[in-house]
Amino acid sequence: MVVEAGVIGFLSYWIVSEYTFNAYFQSYADQLIGTHITTFTAALGLSIGLAGSAVAAAMYRNLKHAKYRLETVAAPKIRGAVDKILSGLPTLDELQRPRVAKDSTVSPTPQSPAVQILASVPASPEQKQIKLDDTKS
Repeated sequence: MVVEAGVIGFLSYWIVSEYTFNAYFQSYADQLIGTHITTFTAALGLSIGLAGSAVAAAMYRNLKHAKYRLETVAAPKIRGAVDKILSGLPTLDELQRPRVAKDSTVSPTPQSPAVQILASVPASPEQKQIKLDDTKS
């Protein structure tokens, strides 16, 4: 494969250098590509489409075969394990039920959000001393 890659590389280099330095080859290549560009494009598109369809059909066939094998051969072996795992998962009703956390530090009277946040923050002893000093004056 390494020898083949070397030969392909050498021939590619040869064609590029021939196109670069030979005016007759340039005109021939330009004429060939210019007149048959639609044919090349159609052939390329058709080949890509056919190859993609063949790959998709093969993958679909393999998927159907694997699904059939899982249903017939492996189903009795793994059915118990799958049922056990599924029984441990929460149901849809449990997921839709709203969960509200109850906090005893927030007063039940409606207040603004800023007051609720400040009410839930405990004051340090230094802050309490400063408040007492402010109220005395």
